[in-house]
Amino acid sequence: MSSKNGLGRLYDRLTPDERFRLDVEAVSRGDEAESRRLVDSCPRKTYTQNDDAFVRRCEAAKDITLCLCIDLLGRLGRLDAVRALRETLPYGRTVFTNEIHTAYLQGHEAGSRYAWARAGKEGDPPGWMFRELEDGSFETDEEAADPAIEKALEALEKRLEEADIMPPLFEKLEHELALEAAAIWQAFTLFCREELALEPEKLVKVWMEPALSAIEAHREALDKTRAGRKEVEECRHTLGEVWKRVA
Repeated sequence: MSSKNGLGRLYDRLTPDERFRLDVEAVSRGDEAESRRLVDSCPRKTYTQNDDAFVRRCEAAKDITLCLCIDLLGRLGRLDAVRALRETLPYGRTVFTNEIHTAYLQGHEAGSRYAWARAGKEGDPPGWMFRELEDGSFETDEEAADPAIEKALEALEKRLEEADIMPPLFEKLEHELALEAAAIWQAFTLFCREELALEPEKLVKVWMEPALSAIEAHREALDKTRAGRKEVEECRHTLGEVWKRVA
C-alpha cells in the first residue's frame, strides 16, 4: 500500500513520454486501474487552436484520401503486373513450342533409328532430313523430309494452344482488377464532387501527390471502365457516412 501511495505521489511528475509508455504497458497487461490512475493524474491544459470544425474536416479528408489511395494503388499495381505478365505470354509460347518441337524430333529420330537398325539396315532411316557429318555437324536435306513430321508438329502446336489456360485467366484477372479500381475511383470522384465540391485530383495532390502519376497513367480506364453500379454506390455511401460522422 505504501508503494502505491509513493508511486501515486510521482504521477504528476511523469513526462508525457513516460506517461504514454506506462499507460501502454498497463493496458497491455490488463491493469485497467493503473491505466485509469495514469489518465486521471495527467495534467490538464487549455489550448487555443483553429476552429475545430475546420480542423476535423481537414483531418477527415486527409484520412479518407490516404486510405482510398492506398487501396487504389494496390489494385493498380497488381493490374500493371498482370498486364506485364500478359505481354510475356507470346514469348513463353515460343519457348514452349520450340521445346515440344525438339522433344518430338528427338523422339522421332531415336525411334526411327532404332527400328531401322533392328531391321538390319545401315545409314540414316528414310524420311529423316538431318544428317550428321563426320565432324559432328549436321546438314539438312529438305527433300528427304517426311511430310508426316510437319503434320505432327502442327498438331502438337494446336494441342499446346488449346491446353494453354494462361491467356484467358490473365484476361479475366485484368478485367476484375480494372473493375475494382474503377469502382473505387468513381466512388471517390462522386464523394469529392457531391460532399466537398472539389475535384478528386486536388485532394490527392494535397495529401498524396505521388499517387497522381499512377492515377494519370490509368486515367482512361478509371474514368471509362463500366464499374458495377452497386459497387460504386456502396463505396460512395461508405465514404459519405465516414464524412458525416467526422465532419
